[in-house]
This record gives sequence, C-alpha cells and structure tokens, in this order.
Amino acid sequence: MAMNAPLFDINVEEFQAEVNSYQPGQGFLWATFFPLKYTRRFDIHGIEGDEGIPVAADRVAFNTKAPKKTRKTVGSWSGKLGKISVSRDKDEVDINNYNEDKAVADSSTTNQQEKEQLVSIIYDDVAFVNNAMDARVELDAMRIACSGKQTYKRNIDGDMATDDIIDFKIPEGNFVGVSVGDKKDSKGKVLSKHVVWTDYENADGIEDLIQAQDMIAKQGLQKPRFAIMEKAKFQDLCAQKAVARRLFPQVNDLSVISAEMINLQSINAYMQRAEHNFPTIVVIDTYVTIEHKDGSQETIKPWNVNVVTLSPTLQLGWTYYKPVPMVENTDALQTYASYYKVTRYSDVNPMVETTLAEAYVQPAPIHRKSTVLLNTAATTWNDGEAA
Repeated sequence: MAMNAPLFDINVEEFQAEVNSYQPGQGFLWATFFPLKYTRRFDIHGIEGDEGIPVAADRVAFNTKAPKKTRKTVGSWSGKLGKISVSRDKDEVDINNYNEDKAVADSSTTNQQEKEQLVSIIYDDVAFVNNAMDARVELDAMRIACSGKQTYKRNIDGDMATDDIIDFKIPEGNFVGVSVGDKKDSKGKVLSKHVVWTDYENADGIEDLIQAQDMIAKQGLQKPRFAIMEKAKFQDLCAQKAVARRLFPQVNDLSVISAEMINLQSINAYMQRAEHNFPTIVVIDTYVTIEHKDGSQETIKPWNVNVVTLSPTLQLGWTYYKPVPMVENTDALQTYASYYKVTRYSDVNPMVETTLAEAYVQPAPIHRKSTVLLNTAATTWNDGEAA
C-alpha cells in the first residue's frame, strides 16, 4: 500500500505533539512492574546483575581504594525483541463525513464545539493506537509476571499463536503450591497438610507466604519483600479464619470480628511488624480488552488469579525496547513515542487514511532466583491451574 500524505488537516508538528502528549503506561501496571529500558540490539543474551548469593561489601579506611569484586553473570534467557503493531483506518465514508463536518464548522465563527469535535476526529485514532500498544505490553508483562514464561495462545494471539515459549529461567524450585495448614474432618482429625486458599476454615495463606519467603532466605538470597496478588485472591485471604486469628489473637470468638476489620491496611500492619518482616501484600486488579479477527472484543484478566508472585522489589523486570526505523522517501507523517513509532498515511484506491503504531519490545523479569510463584489453588505448581 502506498504511504501518501494524510488526507486530513494535520502537520508533523501537531502530529508529534499529539503523540508525545500521551504518557506511556497510564492506567496500566506494566510501567511500575516492568519499566522501559532501551537496548541497541534485537538479541538480548547475557544479563549481568546482583542475583545469586550476595557478596558482602568490605569496610575500608578513608582515602583508600575499595577492593574490586568479580561481576556475576546470572542465568540468562536468549531471545529476540518481538514486534507488536496496531493500526486503525478511516475509510471513504469517514473521510467524506469529516469533510462535510469541516465545511459546516468553517462556515461558523462562533461554534467552538464543532471545531473541537473536528480535532477529536483527527486524533482519535492516535489515542486508539497509543492505548492499544500499552494494552499489549500490559498483557505480555502480566502474563510473564505470574508464569515466568511467555506463551502465544490462540485465544489471545489469534493467527500469531505458536507453540513457542520464552522461558525466563526462574529456578524450577521457585514454582510452588500451597504446603501448609491443617485440613480436618468434623471430629477434628487432621486429613491433610495441604489446603487451598478457598478452604476458608483451614487455609492459612499468610503462612504460605512466610514459607515462600523463608525458602529463598535459607539459600542466602535476597528474600522476597512483596507478595503481589489479584484482588479476588486477596479477598480469599481475608476470608480465612487463620488470618483473623493472626490479626486478633486475643479474641476467642471469631464471630465478633467483622469483615471491615480485616483489610489490606490491617493485614500489612501485621506483616510489617519488626518482629515479623513478612512480605508486604500488593493487590492488583488489571484488565485488557482484545479484539479478535472477526471484530468481536473480549475483556480478559492477564494475571492468573490463582497465582501470587513474591519478589524482593516492586519492580519485577524491564520492558526492553528498540526504536523502529523511520521509512525514507515517503510523504507519510512519522514520529516516535516513548517506545514505539506512530505513522499516519493515506491511500487513494480505495480511499483510506491509516494510523499505525509499531514497536520492537519485550518484557523480561529480573531477580529471578529470588522470585517465587505460588499457586494458591493446588498443592503443586501445576502451571498455576487449580488441582
């Protein structure tokens, strides 16, 4: 398709200003958990960092040179930055409607609303592709954060679905299921030591988090300080009687403890006591809408609601990106946003104006040896699925 100059009233300065006015990651979690990081290459091989057993710093005298430490090379994933793109068209009907509306607005010197509506029509596709790019990164980053891998599923990726899996090499032993709590029969006999979080009578979700933290600490690694979970899973935690007993040990009759007394603030106050120093709970509630090939839309939760991810920091990784090159010898408008390129161009057969966003981008986790993924719905990891 030819990339001709846009048909609408727009110039490169206005176009660039509109694209740059958009703040990446607004309303999404990926910007917090997987902030942007520029890379010059498509291939990301070795990742060097401070993972592994920490090397303690030496105490040195003033005005003396600090001893050098060897740099660790941690287990790495090897892969290429993937390309994501989205476009939206205004067809011949849209273009004619715009021209008619413009003629009416131009004939009126007082109706400012009509003129503002024209500007909105021009730039609504820019807003659409801006949001679509962020939503795609959110989808990929959140799926990685709760699985340690990136898969390409038919229901999400459509024709781009493959059998490929990017494995980010989180240690196998860091994928766990629930492993504490006594499940009892009506006579009080212990039946099992493994209780899923929806068994409110017997489960102790806080103990699961403590056990996960201890597992990492005993290896001499940086222990998890945050436990990230979906809102629905946090509600399961709040409903557990064991949590009420922890927060209010002096109360014998749990029926006097109202639901309002067990909330994020009260639970984290318990977790953060100096004598505890247990992981702080972070509650998320994220949605992404995807559009299928037939045009139908579906809203999904990219985070597996069964999974709690424990990490030493709130930053779970980086979103690596590399700029998409500008196209030479074209009348199309092109400009860079924060991590992607936006292009506006037209064609005459058929008449259409297209807004296109493209990015080379890949979220990837850090702190992999200190990250734990807990399946709250099974006694083993079980790929984050219920038993």
